[in-house]
Amino acid sequence: MPEQAAEPRARIAYVLGQFPSVSETFILREIRALQKLGFNITILSMQPGAELIHNSARPLLQHTRYRPRSLSWASVAALFRAVLYKPFGYLSALGMALSHAIREPGAIRELISAFAAACYFVVTVRPGQMRHIHAHFATYPSTVGLLLAEMLGVGFSMSCHARDIFTDEARVMRAKLAGAEFISVCTNYGADRLQRQHAMLNSGKLKVIRHGIDFTEFVPGSHRDYRVPLILSVGRLIEKKGFPILLRAAAIIASEGIDFELAIIGEGPQREELEQLINGLALTTKVHLPGEQSEDEMMAVYRMADLFALTPIVAEDGDRDGLPNVIIEAMAADIPVVATNVGAIGELVLHEETGLLAQPGNAQQIAQYIEHALVDRDLRSRLVANARYSVERHYDITRNAGQLGSIFAELLKLRQWPPIPGEGSRMTTR
Repeated sequence: MPEQAAEPRARIAYVLGQFPSVSETFILREIRALQKLGFNITILSMQPGAELIHNSARPLLQHTRYRPRSLSWASVAALFRAVLYKPFGYLSALGMALSHAIREPGAIRELISAFAAACYFVVTVRPGQMRHIHAHFATYPSTVGLLLAEMLGVGFSMSCHARDIFTDEARVMRAKLAGAEFISVCTNYGADRLQRQHAMLNSGKLKVIRHGIDFTEFVPGSHRDYRVPLILSVGRLIEKKGFPILLRAAAIIASEGIDFELAIIGEGPQREELEQLINGLALTTKVHLPGEQSEDEMMAVYRMADLFALTPIVAEDGDRDGLPNVIIEAMAADIPVVATNVGAIGELVLHEETGLLAQPGNAQQIAQYIEHALVDRDLRSRLVANARYSVERHYDITRNAGQLGSIFAELLKLRQWPPIPGEGSRMTTR
């Protein structure tokens, strides 16, 4: 699709925790799709990008501005310069930060840091590039986004996902929900949770806009045989992903003499624990932890995988997955999926229709479903066909980014929308 020429008013600042981030490719895809629709996106990142960078993220680095360290000269100088750039907005945002600090003392440190970050972006990014502020995650990025929008006198919105909904990490949440022109959520499960937690939330502000992928990247029928049946799992090596449960399921399968290998792609604080468990379960020849992989490397692995397994749990702090994008990717790559019924996974993985859905923590049931999917060709064919149809219908990035673009276009009063006939004007609301 040819990229549209950006209208001057179609300039949005995206506030992100980190960019680029290998584990947040859904944000990367969203930004790229919005650019194709004619939006000019400036990325404001709170942390430097990861060492591993997807090739598709590289062109966006020139549009990314990074917040300096809190006590650096650049950050301190911006506190004084911002009052000259936007005196009334500066005082208004400072008053907002102080009032929220009084109401929520536990948020004082975050508010001070976020105010300093907002000042830095005000003095280093042209205001015309920030006609609307959109933050991903209701945590620190949204605190920065709220204060930055107040300082600039522009609109603010945010996208909520998983940890920011299911734990108590999001500060000054009432203010964010009240101040946002809209809040997007990628699953019905997350939207329902937000509405239960925050009775004051205006349901008209809440938009369910699903993530998406570019299906031209996933070509059906391109599978390449691996030396044994290859089970693939992808995710950060953290508690909520439930990888110890998956390893125990793998040990059950191995004990029954079934030949396979399991690749768990990702990185995180649980690596050492998982390596010890692999040793203890005598799975060193069966299970591999290759670390993070680039987009191109992941596509090569998808083509070799015979089964995708992801077995999340609810973590001790309440954190859990919404709907991991890797499940959508696996289905688009024609790989049958076995997963656990946590968060919003059941919105896409329908048992024995688009995948096999086990109870979280039940290693025996997970092992049974994996074995079943590996040996039953008819089941595999049915799951793959149904899953492909479902993701193409509901998780196309062009269509779903068009829904988001429609909201931005209305807020920014763009003269011509949609720029692409058909999809851009559709909007999902709750």
